[in-house]
Amino acid sequence: MDVILHVGSHRTATTTLQSHMAEHRTELGAGGVVYWGPKVARGGLFRGAIGGVDRIMSWQQRRFNGRCAMRAEAVRQTGASHLIISDENMIGSLRATLEDTVLYHDAGRRVSACAGGFSRHRLTVGLCVRSYVDWWTSAMAFRLSRGGPLPRTDLREHLVTQPRRWRHVVEEIARVLPDATLLVWTYEALGDKPHLVLEELCGIATPPSRAMRRNASPPAAELRDLMRTCGIDPLHFHWPEGKFMPFADHEVAALNAQYDEDLAWFANGAGGFADFIDAPAAQTLNEDAERTVDGRGTTNDPDHRNLA
Repeated sequence: MDVILHVGSHRTATTTLQSHMAEHRTELGAGGVVYWGPKVARGGLFRGAIGGVDRIMSWQQRRFNGRCAMRAEAVRQTGASHLIISDENMIGSLRATLEDTVLYHDAGRRVSACAGGFSRHRLTVGLCVRSYVDWWTSAMAFRLSRGGPLPRTDLREHLVTQPRRWRHVVEEIARVLPDATLLVWTYEALGDKPHLVLEELCGIATPPSRAMRRNASPPAAELRDLMRTCGIDPLHFHWPEGKFMPFADHEVAALNAQYDEDLAWFANGAGGFADFIDAPAAQTLNEDAERTVDGRGTTNDPDHRNLA
């Protein structure tokens, strides 16, 4: 059986994809695909892994792995060919990312802990990335309404200068799960096309989603009121087209340059660590070319696609 862990990230239309899979659960079931969303993941499946992997004892990890293995085996025995598990907290929490001002600093360890119970199955990990300007802005806006950190100058400077990039997150996950297939796509290309992402994940075609955007950031008026309440003048920030923009022009330029480097890395092979599915046809590697030293396997390995 194929087990697919959709690990997020946050603020990349994860709820939209989850809602689409839940809406089409019947079609998925008819195609041999079982979908478990955050209610299952947080309702007991990943108890002991999500939210505190640094405090897990070895016996707790073994018990957790055994629980996941038993539940996956029960699914396999129903005749299912795919099990999709989606929860963005597998990769870490949005709160911790902002508090630490580092992009998912323990993503590899967390995802590895969640994947431990599925070692008997073919494993795929799905990750969506987003431009740093929009991602950090959305993260700050979302957390601000929930008591998150204020978008002051020192926070923004830390976010711009923190060295961890999406490509580091991808490489870290790939290294801790060397036998897994890692699929990466961008919010810009596929965030509003959950049916295409779902088809890439499990091969099941579903109609384009017509649902409203889910779990959106607070509206600008609400953010302005929150800032005034916290003693921040909203006029210190940009509000292009009425939207919150905490970064100055030079910060935007720096973040965009960082994201461009990431996209070039993905498009040029991602070091053999991931399959970049924004435009699969354009990313196919030469059949006779071997993967890089840091990559996993060679092109004659039938269990891995040769995409970048």
